[in-house]
Amino acid sequence: MSETRVPVPKLDRTADSADFFDFAARGELLLRRCHTCGAIRGPQAALCSVCHSAAHDAIAAAGTGTLVSWSLVHRSPVPFIPAPYLAAIVELDEGPWVLTRLLTTTHRDSLHVGDPIVITVIDGVDGGENVVLARTEPENTRGRS
Repeated sequence: MSETRVPVPKLDRTADSADFFDFAARGELLLRRCHTCGAIRGPQAALCSVCHSAAHDAIAAAGTGTLVSWSLVHRSPVPFIPAPYLAAIVELDEGPWVLTRLLTTTHRDSLHVGDPIVITVIDGVDGGENVVLARTEPENTRGRS
């Protein structure tokens, strides 16, 4: 887990979220592999987008992907995430897309579609063991400034 800490509210563990929190406690992002067709989906998807089966295995994401899109958020929709920040869509190497907050020291104008991304799990500052987030950091900027 990263030493980066972010303010977030306490998130409650439920039957639906238990797998996510178990994986995050190990520093991993949860994905789901369909029992019926083998397609991989994100942690929030209840049904397979290919065959519509609910049966799945929980698997860990490799933790890498590529930047699909990003936007500078000037006004946060929630008080516990201070603006401005970068929101990003990342295509994981396994295929699913995830919406996440982008941690970067790179100026937003230096980001490019297709930039490599590393997924990290971040501890929150409030709420104990149940507070974890999946966040992203650019793997490199391929020599760009």
